[in-house]
Amino acid sequence: MSNFELPPLSFDLQDKLRPPVQGFGGPGSVQDPERTGGTPATEGGTGPMADFGGMLAKSLGQLGALQDDVKQKTRGLVLGEDVELHDVMLATSKSEVAFNLMIEVRNKLVDAWEKLSRSAV
Repeated sequence: MSNFELPPLSFDLQDKLRPPVQGFGGPGSVQDPERTGGTPATEGGTGPMADFGGMLAKSLGQLGALQDDVKQKTRGLVLGEDVELHDVMLATSKSEVAFNLMIEVRNKLVDAWEKLSRSAV
């Protein structure tokens, strides 16, 4: 079948996206291992935000791979190579579902950003 699988979402976004309180070391601070799952979020690109960014980048890479697979199979079908029509349709459907998922993720991120930008500091 296919090697495409959605990444597991096994973390609590509510805890991971709390803004850090700089300089106090209490709950919500950068050094709070409970908030970061045991690894503090540093400026070097580790911690929960880097994990989310990595997961997002990996998902975009998988989406690109699915779209490339559709192009390859469609081209093979048109050129008369040994490609079945149902394989092309299956690859197209997988790519469409993944693309729609990424659009929804983007919409949620934009919506969250708009809500944050409207909130008073």
